[in-house]
Amino acid sequence: MSYKLSLQGVELASYDLAIGELSELAGKPAILVQGHAKVIGFASFIATIDDRFTSWVDVATGHSLRFQTDEYASGSKTDIEHAVIDLAARSGNIIPVTFHLNDTPPRDEPQTSSQPVVWDYNAFLLALRAWEGPPGSALALEVFRSRYLWHVDVTIHGKDTIPTELGDLPALRIDGRTYKLSRKGERDPESAERVFSMWISDDDGRVPLEIRATTDYGDLKMRIVDYHPGTGKRLRP
Repeated sequence: MSYKLSLQGVELASYDLAIGELSELAGKPAILVQGHAKVIGFASFIATIDDRFTSWVDVATGHSLRFQTDEYASGSKTDIEHAVIDLAARSGNIIPVTFHLNDTPPRDEPQTSSQPVVWDYNAFLLALRAWEGPPGSALALEVFRSRYLWHVDVTIHGKDTIPTELGDLPALRIDGRTYKLSRKGERDPESAERVFSMWISDDDGRVPLEIRATTDYGDLKMRIVDYHPGTGKRLRP
């Protein structure tokens, strides 16, 4: 799945989401999912974006086993932040997180969670693809974006039709609200609440078509521009 990201109407980056091969992690069959964001066009003079977000997702449950991020630090063209969230090694309500900048030694940043299941961004998208329910259905989740945990409330808005570069497509619209959590799992008082909407194709492909979100820098839109379905056997019905 390939997307274009625009900020305040200006194209900023491309985003590719790909499903890899079946592997094993923590003794469980896992599928590799990787997102790759890369700056495009004039925006390359302003910022450096060449970031990867890799997930190992349990085939049986759809839950994330590990989430690894490698991304440029905000405002930097040289410093790269590396984080590993080891969800499979969770102990009680503590999730191991390690972080390091460039080649410095990793440091521990354990994260407290209040939810029995915690998602990463890639696994969150996969889970929403399978979500069914009448308008008004709601879920409260905790989702890692980079090495930080966010509280996310999502609600099914209803059926819609959305124009895309692939044509006008039927879609299920999901609305959400989110805010950042501290390492102790409490709401970060310095984090403003953000809102977003997502459109997922209302067909057997269940492809995320568009996401619109508020950010610290303005309104962000991620819209699909290309899609190549897998050719292998479905791992789950």
